[in-house]
Amino acid sequence: MRYLVTGARGFVMSVLVERLLTAEPDAVVTAVDLHAPDDVLTASLAGHGGRVQHVRADVTDSAAMTDVLARSAPDVVVHGATVTHDPASEHQDPGRFVHVNTQGTTTVLDAARRTGGVRRVLLVSSGAVYGSSSLRLLTEDAPPEPDEMYGISKLAGELIARRFGRLYGLDVPVARLTKMFGPMERPSSGRSVMSLPYHLAAAAVRNRPVRLTERTLQAGGDWLGAAEAARALHLLARGEGRGDGTYNISSGVRTSVPDLVALFGVRTLQVPAEEAEADMDPATESGKNGVYASDRARHELKWEPAGLDAQVARYVRWAREHPGFFAADR
Repeated sequence: MRYLVTGARGFVMSVLVERLLTAEPDAVVTAVDLHAPDDVLTASLAGHGGRVQHVRADVTDSAAMTDVLARSAPDVVVHGATVTHDPASEHQDPGRFVHVNTQGTTTVLDAARRTGGVRRVLLVSSGAVYGSSSLRLLTEDAPPEPDEMYGISKLAGELIARRFGRLYGLDVPVARLTKMFGPMERPSSGRSVMSLPYHLAAAAVRNRPVRLTERTLQAGGDWLGAAEAARALHLLARGEGRGDGTYNISSGVRTSVPDLVALFGVRTLQVPAEEAEADMDPATESGKNGVYASDRARHELKWEPAGLDAQVARYVRWAREHPGFFAADR
């Protein structure tokens, strides 16, 4: 199988690229990103020889994406390039979310439909589309109520993908990711706010307490490791599930912050919000901050994530092997 993955230098997509190459000995992957791969990504893929090609291209550039797809001739496109939510960035440049997340999706879909042989475009979306919903447990049929430019732009991308599927007969499944953590998470041009597990891993590596607000210790969330998400995305990419299906990729359960902290084996230090590494409001555990039901993915994809304890243990081992990922001041 020939795959093209956009946003391939990013967090979850880089884990997916490694998954594709490891799980399919004959797979060939064109890894597209705006930036060149860093040393850690290059090292993680070194054992796969010439089966991965890194290409620098902008997903909003129609000519560039058409050229990349024509030259790589993929069977499947996994579109994961995105700009994730950051309040400061949203206030400073709200149009960037639309430009990258919505226009970029349109550009990739249009290039794919013009390229003979592409049979499936997997759109990697986000539970941010659930936004301000009052529901605490969300199935894929819950009405989307995005309340930030990130979620708005991701929902627009989903709707555009659906229309392309109907117009051109493309399979365009959608994967809505929950709160993600794991290897390869680091600051980038598309990701400036790190997850709570990232800060917990940093505390474990540096043998120091993690700085949290008091209310964060009353909160919880639906967390999933990138390796488990990559397994689900791989299943969708290779043809499992419905071509027009939408799938929550999540643990499907709430884990309290104290329980998550305990899994990482670190201490906590309560600090004011301006000094905290993470600040979560327990009063907002609904909508995008709720729990995403994963029954559909488990049933239709025959996918079952590992236990959170095993996922965290795997991440901590990786973090200790890559301490440079965690700056001393984070």
